[in-house]
Amino acid sequence: MTVDERFPREYQESLEEVEQGTRSPIVTGPVSDWATDFSHLEPEWAADPYPIQDELRQRCPIAHTDRFGGGWLPVKYEDVAAIAYDTERFSSRSIIMSNFRPPANIAPIGGAPPISSDPPFHHDARKLLLPAFTKTAVAKQEAATRAFCHSLIDSFAGQEVVDAAADYAQHIPMRVIADMLGFPPEDGPQFAEFVADTLEGINLPPEERIERMGRLFSYLLAQVHDHLDNPREDLTTYLINAELYGQKLEPSHVVGSMVLLLIAGSTPRGARSAPRCGTWPGRLLTSRGWSLRLTCCRPLWRSSSAPTRRSPWRGW
Repeated sequence: MTVDERFPREYQESLEEVEQGTRSPIVTGPVSDWATDFSHLEPEWAADPYPIQDELRQRCPIAHTDRFGGGWLPVKYEDVAAIAYDTERFSSRSIIMSNFRPPANIAPIGGAPPISSDPPFHHDARKLLLPAFTKTAVAKQEAATRAFCHSLIDSFAGQEVVDAAADYAQHIPMRVIADMLGFPPEDGPQFAEFVADTLEGINLPPEERIERMGRLFSYLLAQVHDHLDNPREDLTTYLINAELYGQKLEPSHVVGSMVLLLIAGSTPRGARSAPRCGTWPGRLLTSRGWSLRLTCCRPLWRSSSAPTRRSPWRGW
């Protein structure tokens, strides 16, 4: 049995003992004005945010809300790009707009590196993950992914109607990320619950949200210990053994990156909360004019082509 002192069995308990950051009052109810009271949790936003964004571009290109402790919503490309590259005044440490604001001192690493990291640490944390996403590394997943896709299609036999999203597409990223991380494939349904808890449970009472997020971290820590006891060639073992600046990664870095990969890789297209790290292509290509803009504007691809890049959704 391999012993790694970074991950004691009571590590989860030590995380729960100290809660840093600030919590804001929960504000619910219909949006009164998208320019001054926007909420990414509203059904209208989940159903079709693009008319809302189009209207805001005309009358209020940087909207504001007092919900979630206060926040700003830039809706023009020029403003989003300016904020994303202004790393002196804007931090990526708070990538989910919620009622919890992590403390400033978790920068530059953040809670889910590298997407929550600030330069210069972000560059090195992102570079650390790149070997797992090379063409050669990803090609290793092809046979198993094809077999899983065929099994899903075979299960449709005898059905007159099939929901391509719910019955087919949403299961694939969960299975692929499970294989990459070396998690049991039958745990896929749990991943959907983790995504919902992380991205859609924002307005839950604090005690319930903490309890739900605790389930995610308990699961990941159990997987870390299983990999310590039974090492194998996968992304989890890679993170456990990886080094940065000549030292093994801090446990919070290992688990935080696992959170990012699990949530970003498993996020179904219907998830309501931003950021939806793994789903931007389908969302953008359903918007009027975005297909042409993506074709003509190469900087958009450079700034948005990987879930491990810095998030333009900042905690302001």
